[in-house]
Amino acid sequence: MADRSELSLQLTDAVAAAHQAIQRSGDRAFSTFGLSHRAHAALSAVDQGGPDGARPSDVARELGVSRAAATTFIQRLEVKGLVETTTDPDDDRGVRVTLSRHGLEVLLRVGQLERRLAARTIEGMPASAIARAVHLLQEFRQRLEQKQLEVVR
Repeated sequence: MADRSELSLQLTDAVAAAHQAIQRSGDRAFSTFGLSHRAHAALSAVDQGGPDGARPSDVARELGVSRAAATTFIQRLEVKGLVETTTDPDDDRGVRVTLSRHGLEVLLRVGQLERRLAARTIEGMPASAIARAVHLLQEFRQRLEQKQLEVVR
């Protein structure tokens, strides 16, 4: 049996590989609707702004990019008819971004496709195994967030 350090590395590698597989699956779902992973993330960030919309700075923060990069994403989505921009009622110099009707429809359809793909992925797996995996991953995430790892030189 492997020692705990080796098991830790194996778990980390397995989680990273699963994350990459999930992203590839999501990317296939997004591409069905002509979206990149980043465009989907930008649409989701706009959606989080609610009915009043999101500011470009909110979208930037959510995507982890500069405001200029977020503005570029927003402009591309606007050209595709997925979002609309309006003057910010609280600040005449700013804008608010909201999902267009088409953007909302695409976001909902992508979400449905993602859920169907996820459901197909776990077909045939025992519910108890899925529940154990969920519990393990939640605990793993929690422990990672609690630990402050020092870099050893």
